[in-house]
Amino acid sequence: MEPRFESVHTDIDSSFRCLRFSCESFSDDHAWHYHPEFELTWIIRSEGTRFVGDSIQPYGVNDLVLVGPDLPHCWHDEPTANGSGSPDLVVAQFQASCFGDDFLDLGAAKGLRKFLDHARQGIAFDSRCARQVGPLLLSMTEERGLHRLAKLLDVLVILSEAENTMTLASQDYQLNNDITPVSRLRIEKIHRYIRDNMANEISQAEIAAMLGMSSPAFSRFFKAAMGQTFVNFVNILRVNEACRLLTGYQPITEIAMECGYQNISNFNRQFLVLRGVNPTEYRRQLRQRDSRVLAFPKRQAAS
Repeated sequence: MEPRFESVHTDIDSSFRCLRFSCESFSDDHAWHYHPEFELTWIIRSEGTRFVGDSIQPYGVNDLVLVGPDLPHCWHDEPTANGSGSPDLVVAQFQASCFGDDFLDLGAAKGLRKFLDHARQGIAFDSRCARQVGPLLLSMTEERGLHRLAKLLDVLVILSEAENTMTLASQDYQLNNDITPVSRLRIEKIHRYIRDNMANEISQAEIAAMLGMSSPAFSRFFKAAMGQTFVNFVNILRVNEACRLLTGYQPITEIAMECGYQNISNFNRQFLVLRGVNPTEYRRQLRQRDSRVLAFPKRQAAS
């Protein structure tokens, strides 16, 4: 998914940007994009799929993620059975220099500097950390001047000391991703096509032809832009959609077919590879405890 550049403007009387944001749907104006600022996002209301580099994961209420500079990312919300409604979130965008050019060189800031270096691959935080940080982010939107800057520092210190975190983009993606303006519209078309045809057979050759490319050229393009194969990308989106549907009471066989798996054995196999458990066990875990405190899903290496 080829990203577009986003120009971030700081708020008045502030060295960074922080706002509460609501919209009808992320799909209206939330294309695959990047910017030189760090971005911290806390989801108040919404669920769907989160893309950060070559990481593709489901997200939901209380999702808390820090994305590093120039790391492509976007969120795509989905209609939900529990009526979560349109997206509502808090976003803070800042550069490391917002505290001063020499701040991170101080001995006391050594841990924070290391944390921000790690965040260049993107970091997801667990629900306990999100419950602590979310209200601070919300109150930050009402602050101005030094009070707001001090609150941002408090938040970053908490995040830097968090224990249960997950690195998102792979190191290989950071080193090898191919960003060109020509690719963005291609990937947006591919993603929308997959979403619109989730229940049907999805042919790589057909999509390549739709884009005016040969199958080998399409394969090379997609791997360079997304850091993984097209087949793996489709399976991740399908299994993510299955996870969302498993929160309801629809029979698992129907869910498999709705997500494009005509063979239940193949569905179970792909689900196990990507989630570490089969669909029946995943649903059992969801019903046994709040889905928001489930362990992070397995990190998938680029294929």
